[in-house]
Amino acid sequence: MAVYTHITEDELRAFMADYDLGDLQSFEGIAQGVSNTNYHVFTDKGRYILTIFEDHRTRRDDLPYLLAYAGHLAAHGVACPQAYLTKSGQAVGTIQGKAAALVKFLNGHHIPRGHTKTKYCAEMGTFLARMHDAAQDFTMHRDNDWGHAHWRRKVEDMGADIAKFDSSLANTIKAELDHLDTHWPQGKPTYAMHLDLFPDNIFFNDKEKIVAMIDMYFAADDLPVFDLAIVANAWCFTDQFYWRRPAFRRMIQNYEATRPLAEWEVSSFQTLCRGGCMRFLLSRLEEWFAHDPSKTTMQPHDPREYMVKLSFHQDNDVMAWLKS
Repeated sequence: MAVYTHITEDELRAFMADYDLGDLQSFEGIAQGVSNTNYHVFTDKGRYILTIFEDHRTRRDDLPYLLAYAGHLAAHGVACPQAYLTKSGQAVGTIQGKAAALVKFLNGHHIPRGHTKTKYCAEMGTFLARMHDAAQDFTMHRDNDWGHAHWRRKVEDMGADIAKFDSSLANTIKAELDHLDTHWPQGKPTYAMHLDLFPDNIFFNDKEKIVAMIDMYFAADDLPVFDLAIVANAWCFTDQFYWRRPAFRRMIQNYEATRPLAEWEVSSFQTLCRGGCMRFLLSRLEEWFAHDPSKTTMQPHDPREYMVKLSFHQDNDVMAWLKS
């Protein structure tokens, strides 16, 4: 989440006139995150989240998939926010010429990155497996713009900026992409995945149980085990980027209690963890180069985090550790 598009009270009142959600009392921007613009909206009927979809991250044509995916998961008991319909029955409105939607504010708290205790990782393993099971019969399709097939193009688009950021990084990335192209699993079934389930996109209640998932705007078709690798990278490192073996063990045990991993998923996991690092290294580099503090309150994440995590996975097969 972030604030790229700054709106006025009059603009928001005009937008909300299409909804039956009460009279506007106040609103405030949400600075965290990197993707779309988000605001807390308060009315005399409740509290809501307004998302304004930024073209550099979420195309209007993708919204039917994203909103339907959220609805499909909710219908299968996976808690996630649903868009309110306008008085004319539309899930998406327009503000400042951009697509926008209102969703219910979900109570709960997220766990700071790097502070996800083992029990949180265990909860996440169960939740992710249930989500993957629920998505298997979702019939809509969306290409993963940040998937393996697009990484070389992303590197080409950033060009010389990568070497300016770190003089050796361009060669490191090229060698890693060569490895991933050789070892990436081919011909395996893909379907809708979240692909961005960092700790700040999961809400826990006071009993430390997961109550909701948010920020589904990177969702696309990909391998379930790639989604699992992304989650492991985001949840199983300390804030000093040390791997927490007990936390990962509990995550995998709980995941497999609902969705057992196939042999090829286990044998490919090191490659997919490396791929998960590459995906977020590249997206963070892109955000770093594009960041303009005069236009947004968003603070870009440091790409170096995923340089460190990539180096770790190049040297270690964490799935093999579970057998030791």
